Amino acid sequence: MAVGNPFVPSFGTSPPLLAGRDDLLADIGDALAAGPGHPDYTTLLIGVRGSGKTVVLDALEDLANRRGWVTLAEDASPPLIGRLTKAASELLDGLEDAPRIRRRVSGVRFAGVGVDLEPETGSDISSISLDLRRLLSRLGGLLANKGTGLLITLDELNSGKLEEVREFGNVLQHVTRREQNPIALVGAALPQIEDTILAGPTATFLQRCSRYDIGRLDTATTSLALSEPISQRGATIDRQALVAAVEATSGYPFMIQLVGFHTWKASRNPVAGITTADVTSGVAEAEDRLGRLVFTHMWGERSAVDKKFLLAMTVDEGRSRLTSIAERLGVGTNYAGVYRRRLISAGVIVSAGRGFVDFSHRAARRWIRGKRQDDQT
Repeated sequence: MAVGNPFVPSFGTSPPLLAGRDDLLADIGDALAAGPGHPDYTTLLIGVRGSGKTVVLDALEDLANRRGWVTLAEDASPPLIGRLTKAASELLDGLEDAPRIRRRVSGVRFAGVGVDLEPETGSDISSISLDLRRLLSRLGGLLANKGTGLLITLDELNSGKLEEVREFGNVLQHVTRREQNPIALVGAALPQIEDTILAGPTATFLQRCSRYDIGRLDTATTSLALSEPISQRGATIDRQALVAAVEATSGYPFMIQLVGFHTWKASRNPVAGITTADVTSGVAEAEDRLGRLVFTHMWGERSAVDKKFLLAMTVDEGRSRLTSIAERLGVGTNYAGVYRRRLISAGVIVSAGRGFVDFSHRAARRWIRGKRQDDQT
């Protein structure tokens, strides 16, 4: 049997085993079958970096395709409305005997309507969104007649322009909720979206979308996600080694792939058995990679006080008492509590019992300690 490394530690790459997401996939599958009235027909996946949101989107697209649905996958970066309009027009062109799309330098032309892909003003966005609404209405009608539908997946919602993402929500509210067209949406975002795009009175449709927390996997599921790909390659892993590997991942799907990949790589002969020493070596390399790929971005997004709060937590070897953090910062407990809530909302730390917090990922403590050392040199 081939013994190539079964793990794939790349963002957005489907793992050898998509563990722990069966219920979510089943719920969305039920929604597609039920129609626009189902609460999960428009859904947002919320999770920190490395939680596997993009992989779940890929799995949902595969599910929809197997059912004969059309899928349209985009990220939310600008120009969102222009790209969706272009993609919708191309899909429609393939489903009906319409004139071929005529391209212009500035964008696309469909049915005599010119579309600029990069609008410069709010009024341009509104105009293009009207074109998108008309296209999706026609597309939805055609697909309904064929007994199928369209699944739109939008990744990286946080990267979108506020007015564009909300305008798209208005379009979808019209074509899906009001017209009852078979056009479903699954979007993916970081937790901060609750305080940005989803905040305020003009995001009502997106606020009403179902939410799924794409969080950490439990111990049993993490163990399966590591051990099953290994056994499928005809290899084995020592029980204590597996326990150590599971603990090192903190249940994050991306870290599972990193630990698995580098542990396999560290083993001279996985078929003869992966050892605890192999895991120790693999975890060290995985934590180093995680710091560069995930923690660096997380740190860059934090405010100065957020960083001080996190640095104060690194004094402890395990969970931190909020009152101790406040003392180290020289502030009141209520003031420290504001930043506690901010960091929990961002997925950086978790509540660890009444009055206590801990890092979401155990590797973060060592990495942030390194930032303190960098500041002192």
